[in-house]
Amino acid sequence: MKVTRYNQSCLLIEDNGARILIDPSGQEKERLGEFGQLDAVLYTHEHSDHFEAEMAAGFAKQGITVYANASTAKKIDGDKTEVSDGQELDIKGLKIKVIQLPHCLMPNGSEGPQNVGYLINEKLFHPGDGKELADFSVDYLALPITGPDVSMKDSFMFAKQVSAKDVIPIHYDKIGANPDVYATFAGFFPDEFKYKFHVLAEGQSLDI
Repeated sequence: MKVTRYNQSCLLIEDNGARILIDPSGQEKERLGEFGQLDAVLYTHEHSDHFEAEMAAGFAKQGITVYANASTAKKIDGDKTEVSDGQELDIKGLKIKVIQLPHCLMPNGSEGPQNVGYLINEKLFHPGDGKELADFSVDYLALPITGPDVSMKDSFMFAKQVSAKDVIPIHYDKIGANPDVYATFAGFFPDEFKYKFHVLAEGQSLDI
């Protein structure tokens, strides 16, 4: 399975001919040609750094299946498929499980919008803007390293909570955190934070 990181939390997943895109925001409009023929686009939640309604509608008009939770689906004109917690999808052989988890709190302490994560082939988990999930484990975690209510400690403990062996830092372009700094700090505690950081530049890929 090949994972390519784009702006903020956008990941392109390719496996055995299947190609899915998670959380393309308006920042990806100029890079649409790089994605190739997509089989599906998946959205974790409605915030503008993860989702743009016009772009989502454009995917739908192309005949690409668009998946989103209830609150996000309401904002999409055209065809879309609403997903819910525990639902299992099969996209050209890619096995995807929908897992709802809380969005991190907003700067004023209020709750964020409905947020879902996607577990892909039981190997890679994209949590949207979630920062904790009990009774769950995964080898590869797309890890939000910063956000309105996500500290360095929060991100490290999230990866530890889910027993991740490898993490791909996401969700730092808008706030300007440096993922290399996070990788360095995690290295200060090798007995506690045993996962490996894979810092990917925009457009860079990792085979997992």
